[in-house]
Amino acid sequence: MTTISTEEMTTILKTAQQGLSLLRDEHSTISRTLEAITSGLNDDEISLPREKNAQVNENFEKLMTGIDETSLMMLVAQMMKSDDLRNQKTRDLQKLLNDENGWLREELAYTQKRLQESESAVARLEEELNQLRFLDSMKNVICDTNTASLADESSRIPIIDVLDLGFDPEEEMSNNNNSAPSRLQTLNALVIQYIREGRTEIAGPLCKQALEELMSTSGKEHPDVATMLNVLAMVYRDQQKYKEASGYLEQALAIREKCFGETDQLVASTLNNMAIVFGKRGKYREAEGYCRRALKIREMVFGENDPDVAKQLNNLALLCLHQGKYEEVEDCHRKALKIVEGIDDTTTLKTQNQLASILLKQGKYEEAQGVYKTILTKIHKKSGGIEGKSLWEVAEERQRKMEKGEKMEVMETRQLEYLEKLVD
Repeated sequence: MTTISTEEMTTILKTAQQGLSLLRDEHSTISRTLEAITSGLNDDEISLPREKNAQVNENFEKLMTGIDETSLMMLVAQMMKSDDLRNQKTRDLQKLLNDENGWLREELAYTQKRLQESESAVARLEEELNQLRFLDSMKNVICDTNTASLADESSRIPIIDVLDLGFDPEEEMSNNNNSAPSRLQTLNALVIQYIREGRTEIAGPLCKQALEELMSTSGKEHPDVATMLNVLAMVYRDQQKYKEASGYLEQALAIREKCFGETDQLVASTLNNMAIVFGKRGKYREAEGYCRRALKIREMVFGENDPDVAKQLNNLALLCLHQGKYEEVEDCHRKALKIVEGIDDTTTLKTQNQLASILLKQGKYEEAQGVYKTILTKIHKKSGGIEGKSLWEVAEERQRKMEKGEKMEVMETRQLEYLEKLVD
């Protein structure tokens, strides 16, 4: 069976309509002629012309019906043609969307795989780096045993970068709840991945694109806009464009305070990020103000004994350290230590180390020595030290035996050699 296209059907219908119109005109002429003839005839002669006229009128009505039906069919054909065009456009658009979705799925799968590998590698390296840094910081303390050397060591304590014990920007971003459409969530995930990889030149344009789409679809004061502004600020922070980062964070803070109130945990996250950026700019007083506001909110939301409060206290301590507020630094570290002790050993050791450092800066050598001994005892136990003996007790006993020329037990010697390697 041959299929007729819409164009061919329209052409056929137009031809048929023209033919029917010609026949209609012809029948109309014949009808008028017959009427003129019958008007001059008598009753005996009029019967035949009248029958012919009736037949012509009947055919004329059929022709009119045919013309109307042809016009209707042409209208239907035009509608079918329009539907075909729309369907074709829809199919083309659907094919394009399918291709784009396929590409996005492949890109997402690849990105997720890279993300998992990167997170595993970063976690492993961070753990190793933290251990090495801590052991390196302990080396000088172990070697210096008298008060005078402790005083010399306190003058050489390195300045610690702002907020290296507390929340970092990436943690803040991952904690944000994002209710944006799936496409924007994918863009957000890609931006965060590129930030972690240090590819801020790619993360910046992607983040701006997502921000513009969010503003056009959700409005300029939507919570998701604040989230994206927060992420964009971190991109500029990594590019060391701290002034621009501060501007975006101020916009995000205004939106979140309007949407959630001034005591919401997301407001605290933004305030913490602002403290980071202002600290990077060297504006420690402003950074301290934002950090204190974040601390107050976290204490209200989570309670004064929450680990997040301890992290915020450590942040505040480091900002106060840059301003020479040593007593406040000590107070913050002691409060943080009271919270995390027994919960998080790594954070506890770091906080104790910072507390000992600030005690040295204040000349409180005996207290600092006590804190360092506590730290070394924990490390000694974790490394499988001699049971019932602290590190300095083992060292003093070893020194006495060496002076007397006594032989040490094999196991004790191995333990001490291990501790020497640990310190070196």
